[in-house]
Amino acid sequence: MNLSLPLALLLASTAVSAVSAQTVRGAVLANHEPHHHVAYADAEMRVLRVRVPAHDTTLLHEHIPDYFWIALGASEIVSAKPGSPDATVKSADLTIHYAPGKFAHVARNPTTIPFDNITVELLKPQGTVKNLCVDAMANAPKACPGSDPREVPAFETNRLRVDLVTIEPGAVMRVGAAAPRWIIALDTNDTKGSLKLSRGSWVGGVFRAASNGWVLTNQAKKPIRVLSVVNRAE
Repeated sequence: MNLSLPLALLLASTAVSAVSAQTVRGAVLANHEPHHHVAYADAEMRVLRVRVPAHDTTLLHEHIPDYFWIALGASEIVSAKPGSPDATVKSADLTIHYAPGKFAHVARNPTTIPFDNITVELLKPQGTVKNLCVDAMANAPKACPGSDPREVPAFETNRLRVDLVTIEPGAVMRVGAAAPRWIIALDTNDTKGSLKLSRGSWVGGVFRAASNGWVLTNQAKKPIRVLSVVNRAE
């Protein structure tokens, strides 16, 4: 997983972070915590690629906006919030979790393998959150509309809808007249040759599709999964 941060993204991250203000004394903002690496940022979202090595612990860090994260590999993490009992979170590979913001915690990895995930901070109010075919929001019902296993609706808010999409070898992903969206590669290495765009470019493993007519082709010999985040507000 490529965790490099170009200068342009650093500047974008700094500008976007102005919408957040630290409120928990002694905590750093999540996008400044050393295990959280900013890969992409715009006015709507900030994408963090996260790695907590085996037996390592993050700094106390604060999540101001709501966010969701997807586990890259099976994992077990202990979330320690000041003033609350520790909570152990076990996730299967590609499990998606939605978390309301405005809290701080320390994440401890008690296992012998790294804890990898992609965290997407949602920088605008999301309104109501509804599970679709995935238990993203804990202790909430699902309303699964039925789906092709290659495109699983995860959850939606008043602003966004998130799907987990599998692109088979040689297959293409294309969208006609549809709302703007972001495509988030689960592994940035896939964007260096395997995932070919007909127009536009990848930034930190993210493609911002502002218009229709684009095509994404899987040139690899194996299926590749991506997140599709549709802007429902436009």
